[in-house]
This record gives sequence, structure tokens and C-alpha cells, in this order.
Amino acid sequence: MPSSEPSSESSETTTSETTTIADFDDPAEANGWRNVDDTVMGGVSQSAFSITEDGYGLFSGTLSLENNGGFTSVRRVASGEEFTGAQAMLLRVKGDGRPYQLRLKMETSDRAVSYKSEFETTGEWQILRLPIESFEAVFRGRAVEDAPTLDPSEVKEIGFLLASKDSGDFQLEIDWIQAEQ
Repeated sequence: MPSSEPSSESSETTTSETTTIADFDDPAEANGWRNVDDTVMGGVSQSAFSITEDGYGLFSGTLSLENNGGFTSVRRVASGEEFTGAQAMLLRVKGDGRPYQLRLKMETSDRAVSYKSEFETTGEWQILRLPIESFEAVFRGRAVEDAPTLDPSEVKEIGFLLASKDSGDFQLEIDWIQAEQ
């Protein structure tokens, strides 16, 4: 698999220095995450973010295609300092077989460009490595060709997004998010 594509690997093979961005052992971590769904444009998808009893972040809800909908997301403010020198993002997640996106933003405005890296989920726990160079600049689902290069030290927001033409319930559990330097 080319180095610019997301990869699965066991934690034993990860020997680089890492910085923990989010660890969901603390229930207060849920307070920083907010959902933004297609309701902002007339859709009816619904999502929520919570911490499970087992200490995992849980992004879940119902994706609907009604009223031209089809996306749901959750995000929180981040400090660029946490990401300084990052070569990749590491995630331990358990999804429902749907493809999700990890998104980073260098501005917190809703009108700012997002940088996305899509990953597949299998229904089992996975450790994913998403190289920084694999993140693509997008705005409202469209590629932005002339966007500045993603600078990890400038990241101000991190989040997950589900955009799909397959409506129905969804669930993504997150054990941790790390920046690999």
C-alpha cells in the first residue's frame, strides 16, 4: 500500500513518538465535541457524541438522504501545538463497515477549508495510520485545488464526518487519537 494511503497496523509496530490528541477515559472529553449535521442545509440527519461506559468516544446517529441530506459530523477545537511536527494521525477505532473521514482544519470558521482523510471501517477494532500528506483540501464536499498545504502546527479543529448515499443508523467508536511525529 502506498505511504500516502491510510493503513492498518498493530500497536506493536508503531515506534515513533506520539502525542495524544484525544483519549476518552475522561467523561468530560465529550463536552468539547459538537455535532454539525446536514440540518444546516435542510437535511434531517441526526448525530450525537458521548463517552461509553467502557471509556470510548461514540459518534452515532442516523444518516438520512431526505431533503438532499447525506452527511453528519462531530468536531472539537484543537491546539496546533498538539499537532506540531506530525507526520501522520493515528486512530484506534471500531466502525460499522462504513467509510468515515478524519478532518482537520486550520481555521475554526464554518467557511474554512477542511483537510480530509477517508478510512474504511470493518466492524472490528483497528489502528489506522493516516499520513498528513494523504489529507485532501475540501470545502462542502468539493476538492479545493489552490488551498494551502496542511500545516499540522496550525490545526485548530479536528473531527469525524460521515458522507454517504446509504441512509440508516451509524456508529463509530473511538478509543484514542494521536499525532505521530
